[in-house]
Order: sequence, then C-alpha cells, then structure tokens
Amino acid sequence: MSRDEIESVELRAAVLCTPQARASKEAKLAELAQLKAKPTARKKVPVPMADGGTSQEDLGTFWTNMRPNFGPEPSRATTKLSDDEKKALLQIAWVREEAAGMTEARAAET
Repeated sequence: MSRDEIESVELRAAVLCTPQARASKEAKLAELAQLKAKPTARKKVPVPMADGGTSQEDLGTFWTNMRPNFGPEPSRATTKLSDDEKKALLQIAWVREEAAGMTEARAAET
C-alpha cells in the first residue's frame, strides 16, 4: 500500500470509530411530547441537542423501550422514567391511549 492509501484507510477508520453526538433523554422526551401520534420504529427524526445541533434519533424504538413503564410490569422497561416524567407523558393523548390499552390487555389475560 502506498502512503496515500494508508492515510486514506486511517482517516476512514477514524471517522467510523468516532462516536456520534446523541440527543439526551430529556430532549427525546420533549420531542415525544410534540408528536400527535405514536412514533414509528426505525424511522429517524431530528432531535435538538443542548449544543444547538441536531441528532437523528429513532423515537419509535425509544418509545418501545420506555413503554413498559406504563404497564403492569414497569421493571421490563429498558428506558426507566421518573414519576414526574411519567406524569408529563400521560398528558399526551396517544400516550394515555397506549397506557390504557396495556391495562386493558392485562385485565383480559386474567
């Protein structure tokens, strides 16, 4: 390999290994609060970050990871929510519908 090829490979490796800035949990929660409907998994949307930039985040998967907080088994949630965060999210109509659906589904099982 020539010196230029080695430098090119090193540069690509450095770019691929550099961690990308991500939006905070609070920023993602704020973005969820703006949505009119449940987000779609694997669809990335821009979320503002504290430094003024934006991060492409999958809010559907974020919601899926926190959704169990509203059901009968909150310990199954991989994204934990405080009581205040839960109360704030329950002010959103689609979140209330999801939570009610989880409660109804659990009641139907018993």
